[in-house]
Amino acid sequence: MEEPTSRGQLTPDPRIPIARIAPPEWAAHAIKHFWVAEWCLPAGVAARQLVLGYPVLNLVAEPNRLAVYGPTTTAGARVLEGTGWGVGALLRPAATPLFTYRPARFANAERDVLAPELHAAVARAMGGHRPAGERFAEATGAVARWIAGRLPEADARGLEANRLAELADSEPGLLRVADLAAAMGASERTVERLAADYLGPTPAALMRRRRIQLAAERLRAAPETPLADLAQELGYADQPHLTRDFRAVLGLTPREYARGQAADHST
Repeated sequence: MEEPTSRGQLTPDPRIPIARIAPPEWAAHAIKHFWVAEWCLPAGVAARQLVLGYPVLNLVAEPNRLAVYGPTTTAGARVLEGTGWGVGALLRPAATPLFTYRPARFANAERDVLAPELHAAVARAMGGHRPAGERFAEATGAVARWIAGRLPEADARGLEANRLAELADSEPGLLRVADLAAAMGASERTVERLAADYLGPTPAALMRRRRIQLAAERLRAAPETPLADLAQELGYADQPHLTRDFRAVLGLTPREYARGQAADHST
């Protein structure tokens, strides 16, 4: 099976490789994909990771913690040092009720998950000196079984919320809430309620997030891309609209981000 991809990592770093793993079919209604990171940095060296996550929940196990993270509204940064690992499950909207019924109130928040047996199973899998593939499969399998055991199947509304998230993330022609509602075969009000109950961000915010992620992806690949061309390609009325959205979410302009990427590539 082809490895899942992600646009959420805005500053890829070869020192912090991230494996993305598809969930087993019996857990695909609840999990979009797993991600697993391991690092071992020299003393005194730090790696700053800038991430614009997807507007869904993440269940993350680390050596000393198991926590669930709510949907994010802006990019977040984390500095990694020393040696460590993380095993995350990017959840589908249908799994949101496992952790909250008010995802908008959980935005940019985090909460410990009291599941010591699950944490111990993941930590045990990630320890030792077996090949990475074996360790990752055991760790993600434990998480998949834990989640699917609590949500063996999704109800009809949860599946519709999954479809909403997939459309908002994957269909570049959907630029307005009306477009998304038409693709869903539903009213705008129904789409807005689904987003509120299962995701948190509004439908308009979902589509805006996709465009910002795509803009960052393009600028990483080609930092000299003309911003006017990029704005037109992504459906913005003009370059200032792209710049305004980009800065509001990432905290820097597209050109500042592109310069940073060009500098990283030259070192």
